[in-house]
Amino acid sequence: MSSEIAARGAVGTLAVVLFTAGGCRVGLEAARVAELCQSSSAADIDDFEALFGLTPPAKAHQPPPQAMRLRETRTDILVRGPVDLFQLPVARIHPLPPLLAARTGLRGLYALAILEDAGEYSLVLLFDPDLRSPAPPRG
Repeated sequence: MSSEIAARGAVGTLAVVLFTAGGCRVGLEAARVAELCQSSSAADIDDFEALFGLTPPAKAHQPPPQAMRLRETRTDILVRGPVDLFQLPVARIHPLPPLLAARTGLRGLYALAILEDAGEYSLVLLFDPDLRSPAPPRG
């Protein structure tokens, strides 16, 4: 994935779907997301936090979940909070160094990005669904 980012050049942008998970702003490449819809059977779908190793927020602070369907695998995952499509400047994307990537407990984390909005900066964790390990058993 990081070679794809480098190949696009510093003048390009990457379309990402941004949302909140585990108290962090996170993103997936928009090309990886097929659709987003309200979830009627949330009990049958895994949370993004559980699949990627993030700590879920307190139940009292959770907005209603939405089901995000991944394009290649047709897998549904639950996401919360506002979900936005954003054109992220490639120059603001920083692939994880190999040592950090090997040591993180966040499954599928491949890069960090810095967003700027009206002079305010925020950090975004970028995930690749293909890099995550299988979901832990439910129960």
